Amino acid sequence: MAADLPTSDNERNKLRKLLLSDTPFQGYLDFSRPIVAVSREAIREGKAAYPPQVPLKIKMAAGWPAQSLQGMIVDSLDDPLPIQATPEERERFDRGEPLLVRANMVGMRTERSSGGQVADDIEKQIKNAFAVNVFVIYERLRHLVPLRDGKNVRNWADQEAAQNFIFEKELLSLPWPERDHRTTGKSRRHLIDTAWRNGQRQKFLRCLYPGSRLRREIAAWAEDFRGQRKDVIEEEIRFQKTQFVALNMCRERAKEFRFIESEISESIRREPDGDGFLDPKQAEVAAGLNHPIDAGAVFPAVYAGDFDPKLMFHRLASLKGFEFVRDIGRIARRQSAPLSPAQFIERIERSRQHLEEQPEMFSERRHPELMSGREFLLHAYKIYEDQCAAYFAR
Repeated sequence: MAADLPTSDNERNKLRKLLLSDTPFQGYLDFSRPIVAVSREAIREGKAAYPPQVPLKIKMAAGWPAQSLQGMIVDSLDDPLPIQATPEERERFDRGEPLLVRANMVGMRTERSSGGQVADDIEKQIKNAFAVNVFVIYERLRHLVPLRDGKNVRNWADQEAAQNFIFEKELLSLPWPERDHRTTGKSRRHLIDTAWRNGQRQKFLRCLYPGSRLRREIAAWAEDFRGQRKDVIEEEIRFQKTQFVALNMCRERAKEFRFIESEISESIRREPDGDGFLDPKQAEVAAGLNHPIDAGAVFPAVYAGDFDPKLMFHRLASLKGFEFVRDIGRIARRQSAPLSPAQFIERIERSRQHLEEQPEMFSERRHPELMSGREFLLHAYKIYEDQCAAYFAR
């Protein structure tokens, strides 16, 4: 029987790496790193080349630049090791396309006599970050929307009128997490209202915004947009909304991940000697996003919420840019970061060049009111460069 999971996300990650590195395949495959699986049957039938040709997007997903890719040619995704894959992934594998897989440790969650499962550290952190950002994004939009539409159009008499407009017209109309049980506007509005109230509490606010005069700081920040072109203001509004959507998605993903592990634990308790394979829907949830194109949906949440997404999206574990994006977000909130301004500028230039050379890293914008992953990063870099210019001009 598997051991109970540690309660700390940090300890869980250490245990995961330890157990994945210590396997019967030691010396041949390191399961703490990505592995490319190729169908032996597809090679025999001429559907896949030998040696296998690994597409650029898989190399980037495994970690860019790829020093050395681990590979295995297998008869099926169930032999010699069971690989959880969606039906679409299995179909591509059978056609001869290489499939990037990562092993993941699913630990036993303690059975509780009453109440639901205890939220993980990462789930609490994202929930709090979502609440803080609902409050902050509302404050920013409260100033930006009248500048976009004209004060004579958006001249709110009181805070309730402003909230009703921004929550109903600007936020609730945005894409919502597919698996969230809140399917009505009323239940979603209740979530936003609750987050807005909690996000103002100092015990949550100070984790991301150390200052004590945040409303005044936002009002002063918004003054810089007065007199700006409408497209400049609209771009900043898209930047804010993209953070809301990304954090909302990660909030639901964290809860979903806990539910899936709970279901797996319950299945093992019922059949301790069973195979315990997940159904396709569970596999899709447990595996998370598949390649850097999807990472563009996660970067804005990392920027705004300052958390490590690899604890939930383990297929993105080799992507190297998350910590840098976290640092850029910290600086935007007037927090400390490990690199000097010159080092950050150098990193930004390298990243900007990489984004230009590899446009396929992120999908195109999927919603007119949001930014693509590429657009978001470029906008975040510009904010930092403007901060540096203002600092050196003093």
